[in-house]
Amino acid sequence: MSEGIVVSTTTAVSRAVLRTMLARRSGLAEDLLWFPVQDVPRRFGLSWPLTGEQAEGVLSELLDGLRSVLPAPVEDEQEGQGRRYVYLAEVTDRYERCDTRRVLERIYTAGVTPARLDDLDEEYDPRSERGWGARPSAAPDIGGKPTWGWWRVVREAGPRPFYRMPDPYAGEGSPPVDRALSLYERTRDEAAYRAALLEAVREDPRQVDCWAHLGSDAFARAETDDSALAEALGYYQTAVAVAELSLPEAFSGVLAWSELDNRPFHRAQHGLGLTWWRLGETKKAEAVFGNSLWTNPDDNQGIRYLIGPVQKGVAWHPQAG
Repeated sequence: MSEGIVVSTTTAVSRAVLRTMLARRSGLAEDLLWFPVQDVPRRFGLSWPLTGEQAEGVLSELLDGLRSVLPAPVEDEQEGQGRRYVYLAEVTDRYERCDTRRVLERIYTAGVTPARLDDLDEEYDPRSERGWGARPSAAPDIGGKPTWGWWRVVREAGPRPFYRMPDPYAGEGSPPVDRALSLYERTRDEAAYRAALLEAVREDPRQVDCWAHLGSDAFARAETDDSALAEALGYYQTAVAVAELSLPEAFSGVLAWSELDNRPFHRAQHGLGLTWWRLGETKKAEAVFGNSLWTNPDDNQGIRYLIGPVQKGVAWHPQAG
């Protein structure tokens, strides 16, 4: 988030000043914040102008509200329901970015395109040649020593249907993420690359891959920029939350990596898990890695090498990702 205006406890804070303060701290445009500020007297029982101390308290509450996660699409009782996808709202109560809720509400209002069953009506059978078999080898290999506890859950769940996420690159011409990557390859201009990705999600916030690439860019910058890791968390959370809008309630299907439309979601989950791990939030990272392995048991991303250390609370290190 950007730096806010610092006020003393005796400063008189008007509606306009509070709206400017909230805009700077949230990163949202002032015209989007008219109602929350206008509603302050009713909501907080205060009158204008506020004191500096009152303004700081109100800002803290408003920022928390902007970052509050939307509820998970899960019914209170799921009769006969076993393992399923764990939604972001069940892992955390706050988005890092203040605009994530608005992004999701904008997509929901415009209409969500749901994930659909595979056209061939096939199922993933963990005991078939497509799966890892009843007893996969636990011996170390070129990637290290994998963890297989998650596989027992997949195996015991039996056959599950394949799903395909909606086309993440809808529209004419080349995908926005490809255009941004091409720009970077030509110019090596990181700022222009980020600007292109941000412009893409402003035009169409459903661009999960653009959100995920913004997260990857920030994650890489965290080596030299202390604030970049929180930035990465915000982008990856948004990517995952946008993708989740397309999932059915209590989703228990398989999103195969071999289906290209599913890959942006998997990239976003991978990045979110790594970011939470790097931040020391190992329980949250474990939940995200568990989702990755449940929805893509083929594990084309090597999550089976990461989930074991996370479960043991091992600190993140550069080689981990």
